[in-house]
Amino acid sequence: MGRRTIANASPARALASALASLLAVAWVASLFRLAIRLHRLDLGGGGGGVGRLGEDDRRVRGGSEDVHVVFSTDCSGYQHWQSIASYYSLRRAGHAGSITRIVSGCTREREGEIRSELRYLGAGGRSSSSSSSSSSLSLGLHFTPSHALGGGRYKYSNKPGGMLDWIVNRTTTTTGASDGSSEVVALVDPDMLAMRPVVSGLGEGLTPRPVDGEGYRDLVEYVDDRGNVALLRRGGLPPLPPRVADGIAAGQHFGLGGMWASAGTNRAGPDFRDFDLTSVCGKGSPCLNVPRDDGAAHTTRELADASYAAGPIYIATTGDWFALLHRWYDFTPRVHAQYPKLLAEMFAFAMAAADMRLKFALSSSYMVSDPHTMSMTESWMWIDEYGEAVQPTNAEGNKEDRRGKSLRRVCEGSTPDSLPIVTTRRMENYGYGNYRNRRRRNRHDGVKAALPTFLHYCQNYKLANHTFAKRKVPHDFFRCDGSLLAFDVSAMVKELDSIEDDVALSSIDRKRRTRTGFMLCHIIPLMNMALIDYKRDVCEKKA
Repeated sequence: MGRRTIANASPARALASALASLLAVAWVASLFRLAIRLHRLDLGGGGGGVGRLGEDDRRVRGGSEDVHVVFSTDCSGYQHWQSIASYYSLRRAGHAGSITRIVSGCTREREGEIRSELRYLGAGGRSSSSSSSSSSLSLGLHFTPSHALGGGRYKYSNKPGGMLDWIVNRTTTTTGASDGSSEVVALVDPDMLAMRPVVSGLGEGLTPRPVDGEGYRDLVEYVDDRGNVALLRRGGLPPLPPRVADGIAAGQHFGLGGMWASAGTNRAGPDFRDFDLTSVCGKGSPCLNVPRDDGAAHTTRELADASYAAGPIYIATTGDWFALLHRWYDFTPRVHAQYPKLLAEMFAFAMAAADMRLKFALSSSYMVSDPHTMSMTESWMWIDEYGEAVQPTNAEGNKEDRRGKSLRRVCEGSTPDSLPIVTTRRMENYGYGNYRNRRRRNRHDGVKAALPTFLHYCQNYKLANHTFAKRKVPHDFFRCDGSLLAFDVSAMVKELDSIEDDVALSSIDRKRRTRTGFMLCHIIPLMNMALIDYKRDVCEKKA
């Protein structure tokens, strides 16, 4: 009956009916695709959780699925909660590659407890393999003996020891050739919360643009073809390579610089005045700072400052890691014997890189940490830009004269389990991050600035009766009956308004306090979101 009706109708009416049917099908299909996308990638703050990444998300994020992120810890409860928070922040930030935790010094009983607790992390209700080769969105685990020095007092040597044990004993790789030579591995510290995925791309497709701002003229931003800022580093460094590859590594630029390369000279500081580099690197090593008669390579202070002054995050191929880790592991106790301090393993890392002439492309944009530093080696400039007054556009594209308070923007719109408005707008601008901007505004109001890849919370942060200090966090923060950290954004905003109105404050003090507000208004929600995700993954499976 229907076919006869259509056949007897006029050609125009038949065409119109056919077009209407096609439009209806297309509309339903678009809704279906949207539903699938939201299922893959839940953008909600709070209980929405971490979802899988769609093809568009992988394309925009620039290849994070090819980067294996690793963090090395001891077996303490202190670094256990940090590991869980770090894992969930990476997934929230949209990191699509593998993530592995290396755990050193556990008893068999404690190893079993950790495996049992964490087997559901990110597995979407499926128990994941607890091997060193992580799969899907799960957290890989690799257990090693303790490598702590000084009778267990210097635990930071677990980092080179644990990494070496992991890379030597790996039997499979997630990507790349069968021997793992082309896989990219990024080593981070467990007390780092991700804001962006970790990618292997460096200068590829980016254009350098010197910063023209008071106090920041030593910096260069790297901009993509859409005008979005992607990377920040100091001027005067060696040219930025296209991407991490064999023989090309990358890392966070650390303010400690290449002071070790002045060891034994009149330029050396007190800690390195009598330091013997030869006893660490060996005779004839390129890491030595004395020119050789045969013209062989040596390391000047200037070379060390420009190419070896790296700290976490370290990014390199597994082939380079394999060669580097043997040196780092051997050099760490030798450095610690002469320099028995916290940063011994970091200086040993720099000396190991110099010994094998593995130069690092240094960037400032991998992290922020200390709100009080005025060093350009951290990407605080991007955070300071939150406080710059802007004139947003209305729906008609015209500038609105709404100047209000500006420092509050580092916190405004955040809740105990969601991030500030400007932060989520920056994330949306780049297409990464499993977060929802709960108070959406016009997307074309000039937000082209970027975010640091990590928040490294190794300091104490205090403002407006809020404090976050990692040593004060209960070791059992991640538990099924755990409570969210208290957070009052109205108090934070009020304090930031007061800071802005205080004419007696110096510009430096104003920056420091605003940066502290930024850290608190991001660390606390990220911790709370991680707890919510943990309860969904772990506690619901135990019930």
